Amino acid sequence: PPADVPRLFREKPVAIMGASPGRFGTLLSQTAWLPIVRTLGMRPFYGSSMYVSEAAKVFDASGTLIDPGVRERLKNFMNGFAQFVSSSAR
Repeated sequence: PPADVPRLFREKPVAIMGASPGRFGTLLSQTAWLPIVRTLGMRPFYGSSMYVSEAAKVFDASGTLIDPGVRERLKNFMNGFAQFVSSSAR
């Protein structure tokens, strides 16, 4: 219900990331989520972005991340988000 939106979402930190089979790596999807995040009053992480293009090349059939470059980018992204969350904790 609309009355629950502030209690559930307001000021909550959020990071948006994704993977896609195409070359844009969820760029359009992530961009489309930003107005929703703003409307909900969340605090988006803008420290870096995490788009994974051509996901079939970086994940194996069971979904395991096998690309060392993407693994490093993901690690840096998550470290940045963790710092964002801890530095802005209230």
